[in-house]
Amino acid sequence: MLSKLELRRQLLHMTFGILLVTLLYFKVINIYYMIGILVLGVALSQMCARFKIPIASWVMDNFERKEFRKTFPGKGPIFFMLGSIFVVYLFPLKIALAAMMILSIGDALSHIFGKLLSGKTYKYLKSVEGTLIGMVFSFFGALIFVDASAALIGTSLALGFESINIEIEDNLFVPIIAAIVMAAIV
Repeated sequence: MLSKLELRRQLLHMTFGILLVTLLYFKVINIYYMIGILVLGVALSQMCARFKIPIASWVMDNFERKEFRKTFPGKGPIFFMLGSIFVVYLFPLKIALAAMMILSIGDALSHIFGKLLSGKTYKYLKSVEGTLIGMVFSFFGALIFVDASAALIGTSLALGFESINIEIEDNLFVPIIAAIVMAAIV
């Protein structure tokens, strides 16, 4: 069952990622702004864990999972930004943007549709149905920046890795895996 909180979180995840890609593509921001956003995000995270901070605490109260609200608020966006900084720094911009689209669209939609469509739970895999839908839509997002073969293989391997039911921070590793795969193909 998809909760309202989880739907809000995933839609924010996708919106944030697409906005970040757009700002990078049009050179409104660069990696230095991203690092500044990351530092500010970590500082706000630590302060929100201890104090009530206007606006930031409201965002945490309305979008953060309960288990992270007091221990590591903003964990997802912090790792999202960290993974994005790595790919922007290490890879050509078009590959980095494609990898960020795979994370933004694929990760969010696989969670949303996995909860909506899948009645099955698997021991080692998250929702197969959600993963396939995430792959389809993120393929088209990546296709804006790279050719079809790079988009297809990068999306398939990165979201295939994300679908394995292990405790990893997918916001960090999905864009890195996608970028490595696409860079090897292009």
